Amino acid sequence: MLAYASLGADPLHIGSGYLVAVPMATLIMGLLLRAPALFLSGTTAGALATLVIYLHLLSRLAPSDGLAGLGHLFSLPGLLAGAGVSAWLLRYRVKAQLPWLVAGIGFLGVAAGFMASQVLLCNTLMYCGALSLWR
Repeated sequence: MLAYASLGADPLHIGSGYLVAVPMATLIMGLLLRAPALFLSGTTAGALATLVIYLHLLSRLAPSDGLAGLGHLFSLPGLLAGAGVSAWLLRYRVKAQLPWLVAGIGFLGVAAGFMASQVLLCNTLMYCGALSLWR
């Protein structure tokens, strides 16, 4: 991510510090919830996956859709809520013993929270370019 940002390509128009802040926020939230290490790996990978997919989609948009990166920024509360809910499920409801299952629960929790927030945000409150269902 940082190598991509160092090339000068920033379709989010937010800055390269944002690319570091998003995975760090999910990591800190997992540490506060005392989640297992593999869960932290899954949530951080999920946060990076949302950034990579968002950067890929926004690099293909027209230059007039330059502030569509705010859609990712405003979807971060959903991402963190998904991480929190999946950490709670992992601690109190699901007894996962397999390492890949723990990481997968973290990844899917982050992805589900981000996508729910993204669909709600980009189809009701703001226009997110190609990410909005209605144009």
